[in-house]
Amino acid sequence: MEFKSDLSQIIYDYYVTRILFGYYKFGDTLPTISKISEYFQLSVPTVRTALAQLEKDRYICNMAPKAAKVVYKASQDALLQNISEYLQARKDGIQDIKQMNHWLLRPLLEAGIRQWDDVAWETCWMEIKSNNFDELSFAIRLYVAALSSLENDLILNFFWEVNRYTRVPYLHSEREILKEINRNEIMEEMIQKIDLLPKDEIAAYLSDELGLAYQHANTYLVLTTQTEKQEASKEVVQIPFAWKFYHKRSQIRYSLGAHIIQEILSGHYPVGSYLPSLPQMAKYYQVSLITIRRTLVFLADFGVVKSYQGKGTQVCLGQGEMNLSHENVHTALKYFLESLQFLALTIRSVSRFTFEEMRDETFDELYQMLKQIHEAERDHKLIDVFLTFIIEHCTSASIGHCYHKLGKCLAVGFPFSLQQWTAEDYQRMYTVMVSRVMKSIECRDIDGLVEQWGRFFEEQEQYYRSLIAKINQ
Repeated sequence: MEFKSDLSQIIYDYYVTRILFGYYKFGDTLPTISKISEYFQLSVPTVRTALAQLEKDRYICNMAPKAAKVVYKASQDALLQNISEYLQARKDGIQDIKQMNHWLLRPLLEAGIRQWDDVAWETCWMEIKSNNFDELSFAIRLYVAALSSLENDLILNFFWEVNRYTRVPYLHSEREILKEINRNEIMEEMIQKIDLLPKDEIAAYLSDELGLAYQHANTYLVLTTQTEKQEASKEVVQIPFAWKFYHKRSQIRYSLGAHIIQEILSGHYPVGSYLPSLPQMAKYYQVSLITIRRTLVFLADFGVVKSYQGKGTQVCLGQGEMNLSHENVHTALKYFLESLQFLALTIRSVSRFTFEEMRDETFDELYQMLKQIHEAERDHKLIDVFLTFIIEHCTSASIGHCYHKLGKCLAVGFPFSLQQWTAEDYQRMYTVMVSRVMKSIECRDIDGLVEQWGRFFEEQEQYYRSLIAKINQ
């Protein structure tokens, strides 16, 4: 299934799920294109692309200018089987995401709500609570509105991906789910509670309620999928959560470019050496020749490599010139800034979650890694070392996966950082930070560590956002 825009896949998956799981049945009418565009805050052409693919796959019949109709037919048993197979294969991942909801999504929601002043909040809240919840669930609408206020595509994409994976808010209207498990009064309770809460307490309450919503929906689905033919003890291969970035252009060049930059930094491709031939790289990275060419153009725009006719492509990280006018560079720097903001908003809760159950030996491992880069005068590897440590030791696989992706975005921005650093900036941002972190580890000062990393990423975001703004003036 190929989409002109990956954003359209969000809409496609949403309606495919609701059709396969029985929310929409044969002959039912989907919302109008304008309504779908409003629900998802996506453009009308993006909606049309998704609906065209739904029609091609024989789920709906487009009847423009009228709303599309469902043409998929299935028995009730088949619908229940669809639900059962999907959830059984993601049981472990959904359980992990319940945990991730508190440590990762909650601080993002808090930050989003803080963006509104009291008047803006009241306006948004009135609009959300006055709508029915048959299309996007109540909690999801509020999350999307709040996260959108951060103006960060990576954060919003991550949230959509979480919900596409769990598909809990896609399955049924919240009112029907809650009615089935005798909790049909909870919607009114939530509205009344939020009406009375101070704005700064809403995120914590809503985050807890969204966690319960996963639990309630799962209870409902378990009740509706328990059939005599199902074997409770049957082993099912689990499908883990995976986050895919969305953008109008292909993401392969950015992720592969980040990987090559990381290999350069690790010494796999030393500065001054030549990269393997294009066919060799295509085989090694298991991508097409055209993808390799586009990736090398992207890296050349960033001053990471330079191609010479008849000689090949030479690594010149830190020596080449950067083409800041190129779209590839603008996109990569956008990801770089958004990943810094993502980390600045979540690193305190994630690092605390990771540190609190950690053994002394594990803290010592981090200390030794920091000591090594400090003695080698490579303090700029601080972020890479720390994120790798979090990824390896965080007990939530979904958080680890998220931070792995964010690390890729930061790697793409490293060539830019290398050209902009002054000796004073480098000393202040990295060398001093390494010393502080090592001292806190020695003292086992978890509160100090958490706060140090929080301030560090906030300063990083402010520094680079200001720097890029000046360059773009």
